[in-house]
Amino acid sequence: MKTFVLLILTVLILFADKIEVQSHISYFEQKDSSINIDIQKQVFQKYDVKYSNFGFSNSIYWLKVELKNVSKEFKREALCIPYTLLDYIDIYELKEGVLVLKRQYGDLRVYNNDALIPDPTFIVGLEEKESKTYYYKIQTEGSMNLELLVKSYEDFINYSLEKSVILGFYFGAIVIMLLYNFILYLFLAEKTYLYYLLFHGNYLLFTLSLNGISAAYIWNDYPFINTLAIPLLMSIGSALAVVFTLVFLDIKGMSPKLYKILYSLFILNSIMSIAVFFLSYHNSSILSSALSLLSIVLILGSSIYSHFISKNPYAKFFATAWGVLLLGILIIHFRNLGILPVNLFTSYSPLIGAFFELTLLSIALAYRYTVQQKELHSKNHLLYKQSRLASMGEMLNNIAHQWRQPLNRINLSLSVIDDVNKSQYGENALISKKIDDSEKNIAYMSQTIDDFSGFFRPNKEKNLFEIVKVIDKALKLLESRLGNIQVVRQDDNSLKIFGYENEYVQVLLIILNNAIDNFEIKNRVDRELSIQTQKSEDKVSVIVIDNGGGIQSQYIESVFDPYFSTKVKKEGTGIGLYMAKMLIEDSMHGELKVSSNAGKSSFEIKVSGEEI
Repeated sequence: MKTFVLLILTVLILFADKIEVQSHISYFEQKDSSINIDIQKQVFQKYDVKYSNFGFSNSIYWLKVELKNVSKEFKREALCIPYTLLDYIDIYELKEGVLVLKRQYGDLRVYNNDALIPDPTFIVGLEEKESKTYYYKIQTEGSMNLELLVKSYEDFINYSLEKSVILGFYFGAIVIMLLYNFILYLFLAEKTYLYYLLFHGNYLLFTLSLNGISAAYIWNDYPFINTLAIPLLMSIGSALAVVFTLVFLDIKGMSPKLYKILYSLFILNSIMSIAVFFLSYHNSSILSSALSLLSIVLILGSSIYSHFISKNPYAKFFATAWGVLLLGILIIHFRNLGILPVNLFTSYSPLIGAFFELTLLSIALAYRYTVQQKELHSKNHLLYKQSRLASMGEMLNNIAHQWRQPLNRINLSLSVIDDVNKSQYGENALISKKIDDSEKNIAYMSQTIDDFSGFFRPNKEKNLFEIVKVIDKALKLLESRLGNIQVVRQDDNSLKIFGYENEYVQVLLIILNNAIDNFEIKNRVDRELSIQTQKSEDKVSVIVIDNGGGIQSQYIESVFDPYFSTKVKKEGTGIGLYMAKMLIEDSMHGELKVSSNAGKSSFEIKVSGEEI
């Protein structure tokens, strides 16, 4: 084992990069920028690249870079500052005790660079055993980020390629995502997609400016734009983000007070967008950053409120997206303020956060559209159902009108027969009973017509009724059909139901009639109907069980569908159980369930047992 470890160490030593150019960096803060100083006589402090961000400062910062080529051949070194928002960068070389100006960079100057990437880069050549000293004089109204990388020219080329690939992948992914959502907007014409595109199009331009790409390739001859770009795009982006939130989460409908707060924030960001043209870069950067953070915090809070309080189904995606973006922006702000160190993660945190935010919001938009389509489908289905109900109500009114006169004539005929039976031949008990039964059925038919006609009226009133009496009434109406059917009852006389009594009777009749029809179709000999009543919490259940052979498994899910029937056409229309379910669930907000087991069918009617 020891031999193996030694072998690995030997290989690492042989193939390790040799330090061919030694470098030493130190810094000095010139607090009074109005005077000229002899920088060579100043005491420089130790420079640590991890803590090279000094936040917003009006001081002039000097970097002293000492290079020495310890190899026996010519070497080129790249001095790179991976931060493009510094206003003025002057690079001096110390030659024979005199500072000679070599390069001038900065985002307030016409773009100039020694490298193909926007990062201010100075390429230095060192002969064999040669030493050189450079002084960087840096001034900026923004964040004083003094990260300085010293790399061999070969390593710098690799670094440039890696950074270009990362930025190319990021911006390419953003553009593809924006094009995708732009196409969706063209097809859907949904204004939420428009606000999404405007916000992220603005954010794309903001990140291009943040990384110096805009200054290098878009407005490279107009450096004054750099004094406006960052705070202006930040303020416009915050305003668009607030508008997108108001529309996406429907804040006005959810909470009028929250709407007023966010709308006020939109006005503030809009005013800030104008104020950028009149304020200094330093002040506008601080104010726009503060408003941007406040906007994101309130947007995140609104999405969390929408998710937990208003139960918005797509707010969770929205909250996660803005939470990730807020984290990325907080990290870069804390880095700019000097709280966090400068490294790859803190430097690219806004890009990382924005990429995930863009992706999650795109998912949220798609999910929102799906939810809205389901809601629209549900509304259309409800409208279709209401249309059918209206048609059915109109049909029942026509039937009621057509039936009432014949029923009245039949009732008058029965009255005449009853008078004749009692006066001329002496009362015949059988005829009197049949007349009495017929009158009861006529009265029931008339009441049924009234009940079904009234079912479609929205102004019906529920009442509390005894469940046992309702069951008695249903069985009495079916007395002539029950015949040799054994009816087993388990009643609880204390139970009451809150609903529409006549409609409940109608449901019981539909279920009991179906069971009786099933007995007759299958010629069952041992016919039994079980009616049980029970209470569970605030619900009262009536369970009707018959031993008619049960319902086949392939039909069990369809028994409540309209126009579905296992009977032949002349024996059933398939509307009875559909109407029963509609009466219980739509009219009384209860539940009607069916099950089948061991040759028995069971229908459970569950309705509230108290006023709600």
